Amino acid sequence: MVRHQLLFTGVGALLIVLGIPLAYRRVRPNAFYGLRIPATFADERVWYEANALTGRDITVVGAVLIAVALGLPHVLRLPPEGYVGICTAVLLGGTLGSTIRAWRLANRLWRERSTHKS
Repeated sequence: MVRHQLLFTGVGALLIVLGIPLAYRRVRPNAFYGLRIPATFADERVWYEANALTGRDITVVGAVLIAVALGLPHVLRLPPEGYVGICTAVLLGGTLGSTIRAWRLANRLWRERSTHKS
């Protein structure tokens, strides 16, 4: 169980480390890091707005994952499979929710900017 706690705590910390530069708009448009969809590549302002949201969201997901990973064994008695399942659900649910939120924002901003340019 300790090995699983270290794994999920480490993943949570990694999400925080990756999220902070995005949240503070320190990551320029690139092909490797950030929300990389057509709308974010089409307009630099959309890139920074959508990735700032992504950064804030994954920082929160990372913090929640750390809290769950460290706190869950003190709250519930679970077999390792149950612990891994809950932590995985937090990780996947959080990152999927973050991606959907940012994707929708990016597309909305891009449509608004495209409409105003015409």
